[in-house]
Amino acid sequence: MFLNVTRNRNPKLIQSGMALHQSGQIPPNTYVIDLDVLGENVQALADCAKENDFQLYFMSKQLGRLPYIAQFIKEDGISKAVAVDFDEAKTLADAGVKIGNVGHLVQPGKHQWNEVLSWNPEVVTVFSVERAKQLSDAAIKRGMVQDVIVKVYRKDDLIYPGQEGGFLLDDLEEQLDDLVKLPGVKIVGATTFPNFQLSADKQKMEPISNFKTLLKAKVILQEKGMKVEQINGPSATSCETIPFLARQGVTHGEPGHALTGTTPLHAFREDLPERPAIVYVTEVSHEDEEHFYVIGGGYYGRSHLTGCLVGSDEKSIFHQYTHAVEPAPEAIDYYGAIEKPVNFSISIGDSAIFSFRTQVFVTRAHIALVKGIQSGNPELVHFERKW
Repeated sequence: MFLNVTRNRNPKLIQSGMALHQSGQIPPNTYVIDLDVLGENVQALADCAKENDFQLYFMSKQLGRLPYIAQFIKEDGISKAVAVDFDEAKTLADAGVKIGNVGHLVQPGKHQWNEVLSWNPEVVTVFSVERAKQLSDAAIKRGMVQDVIVKVYRKDDLIYPGQEGGFLLDDLEEQLDDLVKLPGVKIVGATTFPNFQLSADKQKMEPISNFKTLLKAKVILQEKGMKVEQINGPSATSCETIPFLARQGVTHGEPGHALTGTTPLHAFREDLPERPAIVYVTEVSHEDEEHFYVIGGGYYGRSHLTGCLVGSDEKSIFHQYTHAVEPAPEAIDYYGAIEKPVNFSISIGDSAIFSFRTQVFVTRAHIALVKGIQSGNPELVHFERKW
């Protein structure tokens, strides 16, 4: 999905990934992250947010939710994280990373609220009165009141499978009456996901019905006399969407793929501030009559992969592209299949470089953090094994 734009905008990352693999510094099935470009992207996002009086929580799950990366992002201008679930929040909080938002997309369990509160999150997202009551009870025991935002939706909104839930907008006004009775929580805003989709011409991100739901929720909160401090509009948060969000009254966003220049829009436009900063590096394992096979472990069901660059030479690899077969969703990705090319030869042990949509935290892939790629002196500064 992002291979062409990576080849055009960050070719040194491809070369470095191949060189690190061919030298034995990284094994097959490794995501290589260019820390130099990642830092540039974070700074661009932070500057854009500041210019638009907009707040950011960074999302780390796409990058394997590593504390090392989180600290690096913090140093470059985004200080607080959004955690997709309790485990991610704990991993980051235990490493000293400030938690901005927790509870969206995954609600903590009923016995986990006390520890959640110990991290002093800026807000907690709640999906129901029942979960809010659990949180309120835990907060009362700690002698505090926790700011919360409500996840909202309408029946015709786009909700990705496995991400259902929240307050139905038609019922929100009535349920707010129950929420305000809880002494340990304070309702300060709303969120929903996603808020954008790629336009038909693939040249911009367009707000969808969910976004209208979010803005309507803001009106409902205000009409109930609540002070709305946070309207959080995640999905494709980037330098392209932040100004629009701010103009519409949204206060917070949660960049994830923008950190690595891999939102859907980045696959089709090469004029965006954020550049590609991640590739997947693996190795040609064997062949049969139809395909070559590369060592797997890092594929993701919605990656939209199309092909890879294959080789062992830094110069020729840019001309050695072959199509890939996206693994079947019911299969374990022990291997990935790639087509046999007609214009170059593939050797067992060659590097295969992919650049597709990632969710590293749900894979078995290793993670290599590399500095100095842009100066021509790549240095492996951290390697995270997935076992």
